[in-house]
Amino acid sequence: MHIIHSINDFLFELFPKAKEAANNLDVLKREIEKFYTVGPYKPTMTIIHGIIDITIEGELIEKHNSRFRKVLDLCDALCYEEAQQQINQLIREAPHISEYHRVLGQILSEQGEQDDALNSLIDALRWDPKNEWALIMTGNILARCQHDIDAAMKYYECAEQHKPDDYVSLTLIAINLIRNGKSETARQYLDKAFEINPAYPNIYYAFALIAEAEHHFKEAFEMSVVALFKNPKKDLLYQQSLQTAVNAAHEIIDLEVGGDIVNEFTARLEEECGKKIVIEEDALLKTAARIEFAENHNRTYHLVKYNPEYPAVHHRIMHELTHLFFAAQARREGKNKQNYTTLYEVLNGQMYNTPIDLFIEDYLFQNCPDLMPYQFLSLFGLIQEGIQAATDEKILTSASTENMSESKTCNLVHAFHFRKRYGVDLIAEHKPTDNEKEQAEKFYREYEEYRARCMPGDFCSFFEESDFRKHSDHLEHVCAEADVDFSAHDVATLPDKKMQPFSQVHQSKDINMAVTRFMVEALQYFKNLKNTEIKNIAMQIGAQYGDEISLDREGYTVPLISGKTFTGYLGVAASHDRDLQLNNFKVEAGYFIYSWLFAKLAYSDVANANVIKSSPYDVHQPTIAPALSAWLSPAVSLTGTYTYFTKERTTNAITGVTNQNTFALAVRASF
Repeated sequence: MHIIHSINDFLFELFPKAKEAANNLDVLKREIEKFYTVGPYKPTMTIIHGIIDITIEGELIEKHNSRFRKVLDLCDALCYEEAQQQINQLIREAPHISEYHRVLGQILSEQGEQDDALNSLIDALRWDPKNEWALIMTGNILARCQHDIDAAMKYYECAEQHKPDDYVSLTLIAINLIRNGKSETARQYLDKAFEINPAYPNIYYAFALIAEAEHHFKEAFEMSVVALFKNPKKDLLYQQSLQTAVNAAHEIIDLEVGGDIVNEFTARLEEECGKKIVIEEDALLKTAARIEFAENHNRTYHLVKYNPEYPAVHHRIMHELTHLFFAAQARREGKNKQNYTTLYEVLNGQMYNTPIDLFIEDYLFQNCPDLMPYQFLSLFGLIQEGIQAATDEKILTSASTENMSESKTCNLVHAFHFRKRYGVDLIAEHKPTDNEKEQAEKFYREYEEYRARCMPGDFCSFFEESDFRKHSDHLEHVCAEADVDFSAHDVATLPDKKMQPFSQVHQSKDINMAVTRFMVEALQYFKNLKNTEIKNIAMQIGAQYGDEISLDREGYTVPLISGKTFTGYLGVAASHDRDLQLNNFKVEAGYFIYSWLFAKLAYSDVANANVIKSSPYDVHQPTIAPALSAWLSPAVSLTGTYTYFTKERTTNAITGVTNQNTFALAVRASF
């Protein structure tokens, strides 16, 4: 096919870039070549007496284009052997197509055949010396595999000369120079690329590599985060940028620096709240960090415990301290006695923690720049735990779909926040349904609306005090720190002091995943036992420990469960007594899967008092009753209990009804 144009003002109107270049003929030729190029098939041009003759190989394009695209698809799928066979066939049919040789060179390079790859790339350049990708790839092989930087630079310079405005090529050249120890030369290419297109994410990744090579890890971290923000695709660049950010953050973290951040904030907070704050290491702590408010432990000081084994633990210490800071701010500004708003009504249960934590993380992000690498690694780890909880088949097969969905939604809210702050998109890894994702987006949008008009401490105004305390021990801590007066009724409704450590430990989202696993293991263990075995274990717990189990102790053993030791949370509801000579027995074991979700397993062997006179020891009706309680809001709970009779059914002497397995659903509300 031939296309003929007269070189006149009208032709320059058709190609405005050439017109903008003062009717430059070279620019016109470049624009014409670009327009009439189809895939690897470039036109040929001849200029005679003011006429430009453009020749397009239409028949070849029609015959080869679909086959060439298939070769590229095979390369994308890493099917290099089949791709090599097909590209060789195309070369035999049309050896003058430079791009065919370039693609063959890339295939050979991916297969580790660098010498053969170099020969194919040279062939590509013999057919088209301006083939920029062949020039860059040749330079890359010379630099990376043959360590001949001088020879590589000749090809890089040719590529730049032919396309000086190609920021993609300039960035690729820079990255390869960085990897070969030529940071200063690479910076020159990057500066040019940045001037052309400062929005190109690869440029920031390349700057991060330079900073990393020069041991400027703070700059490497910051540039990697910028690259993540500017790259909407989760491609290879995204993975490389994320890995560089993680590596740089690990290099930045220093125990003395982290300690200095904590100490400075602690000193300021001590003045703010008027009490001493003690930071204490506890290697046995099940969470990364935990704050114990002075008012809740009859101390003159606030205590923060932390486990040094957790990565970036200084961020978790700062997180706990910020709870205290917000409470102090609320008390000072008199905001601790306002009614809760829609945010709390929407984000209750496990979700109560979500808005508070988001405010805390925003505060740390805005006010503690030196803490960012710690925060980045810590939140990254927590969200990965949430992903594992949402996708672990062992958990999914043992937990209810509804509960897992609610938990996943909460985790998604934190993932949205992490993406907003650091550009790391972990949404898809949670494998959410459309509804879960939509709900999490709705929650996060609402949070941002509140954040736009709230100051530190304002979050306390989202909660009515009595609900705040009843919902979790941690909420009680905050209200106490804010000088909330408990009425006699409030004191009566507070949980037993023995249960406060339990609530305090298990409200933390840091160990939701761990607690879930423990509960799953317990359910799976008992599932494989006979009813008599479960009964014997229950009786052994009650007989061995009675009511002497302490929540603060560890190392409890149950002989019938060999090879295991337990904390004081085992059998806290167990009792064994003789009442009216009936040998009644009941044992309960429970665990908070989340701060709003409590699972309980009860074994009960209680005599039927209605027929006690006739046969007191033959009318026992042992039952196993698993139950799940969910707090839909601080004032409303829903409990489902399934009661299974393990022996033959007996008939009630009064009603005449034979006992049956039952499922009961109870709704409790307080006003």
